[in-house]
Amino acid sequence: MDRTDLTLIIGSALVMAVIIGWTLRWFFDRMNTTGPMASDEVVARMREAEAAQTGAETRLAEIETNARNSESQLHAELDAAMTGLGNARRESEQWRTEAEAWRTEVEELRGH
Repeated sequence: MDRTDLTLIIGSALVMAVIIGWTLRWFFDRMNTTGPMASDEVVARMREAEAAQTGAETRLAEIETNARNSESQLHAELDAAMTGLGNARRESEQWRTEAEAWRTEVEELRGH
């Protein structure tokens, strides 16, 4: 190994050390930043997100309860309407039968 090879190897090693140093410094700065993603702010954001999630879940439960209540009420109204309709049909049939009986009776009276 002559002097030129040794110089190139040492120079390359120094360049690599500088590149690795800059990379590690950049990585260290990114991990320990005091900017928008600092640990306190991340914790605060997480708490806000959890509070928002809890609020959304509570609102969803209220909406589901209201929907179930409305559905039950609508079913009760439908049952009442169907019962009323059935009663009206029976009453209508009864009136029809009575009218037919009267009509028959009137025809018998006219015929004799």
